[in-house]
Amino acid sequence: MTFREWNRRKNLYLRGLKAKAGKFLFDKKNKNRFTPHQLKTIKKIVFLRNDNKLGDMIVNTVAFREIKKALPKAEITVIAGPASAQIIENNRNISQIIICKKGLWPIIKTGLALRRQNIDLYIDMDKHPTFDTLLLLRLINPRFAFGFNRGEFKSYNLGCTFDLDGSHITAWHQAMFRTLRLEKPQNISYDLFVPNALKKEVLKYFSKLPHKKGNIALNAFAASKHRCLGETQIKALCAALDKYNIILLGQHAKTEALANRIQANNLFITPQDNLFMNFAILAVSDLLITPDTAFVHAAAALDKKQICIYKASDKANQKVWAPLSDKATILQAPDEFSELPWEEIAKATLQKI
Repeated sequence: MTFREWNRRKNLYLRGLKAKAGKFLFDKKNKNRFTPHQLKTIKKIVFLRNDNKLGDMIVNTVAFREIKKALPKAEITVIAGPASAQIIENNRNISQIIICKKGLWPIIKTGLALRRQNIDLYIDMDKHPTFDTLLLLRLINPRFAFGFNRGEFKSYNLGCTFDLDGSHITAWHQAMFRTLRLEKPQNISYDLFVPNALKKEVLKYFSKLPHKKGNIALNAFAASKHRCLGETQIKALCAALDKYNIILLGQHAKTEALANRIQANNLFITPQDNLFMNFAILAVSDLLITPDTAFVHAAAALDKKQICIYKASDKANQKVWAPLSDKATILQAPDEFSELPWEEIAKATLQKI
């Protein structure tokens, strides 16, 4: 067993122990019984999305929009992390965003604030409850609490048994809708509202770039270093795609350092160091190359062509988080994404663009 695998198993074990402690301390029976006629009484809904994952938040916009359509008078609150909250800043379906950072005190503060609002429905789309989320649920004390596969937890009085590993993420939302006795969503596309002013700024920026054949957005980074693209790959891609401008997406601290090391005359960084400038670049580019599913989902939301890179050995992850787009080409990478031949990426790009 590698150290990486050992560390992953250790973290899962410790997380499980904490969740058991949370169940013992905070799992209190919710005696409210949900029936279809209760739907019209639901006025305040809370979505738990405090894991701070950008891609998960983009995917969840399906549920925000479709529940707002079904229950137009309901107020939707989203508990988000500091980074993921940016995804929904311009989302017209959401009434309130509560940023909850990691730590016991932010959880307590958030839970008590929402308890005073008398929440009708709490929706937890995560696979497993944690110590923090069980405490949060206890503090909020909603009338109804939804979760997947929560039969052993008394706090959840509304839920369903569902194969989360064997279904695309959009099927999770459909299962949640069935449980709430709502009609199946006809539109399962994601929402990402990029301001037009930013798009215009990007078009002006693109007009000053030297290569006029096209603009390619390249995200080289992912949450794990093993899923990041390598400098050798990127340098070779720049040479192979020398008639195109390639714009690195991501934080300036990383992209600027990478661009300086590679020194290619068609490699650039975003004009501003903020998340929505990255999305604006993506919105008006001709194509995206990415190993990170957050940008995969962003490209799907913006209906953009993309080359997305997934780990070949992790078919379950691909099944759940596959791009929701007919404009996506999937490349299968070894466990170290930097070992994927650059020729494969270049060939797929030239076929797509």
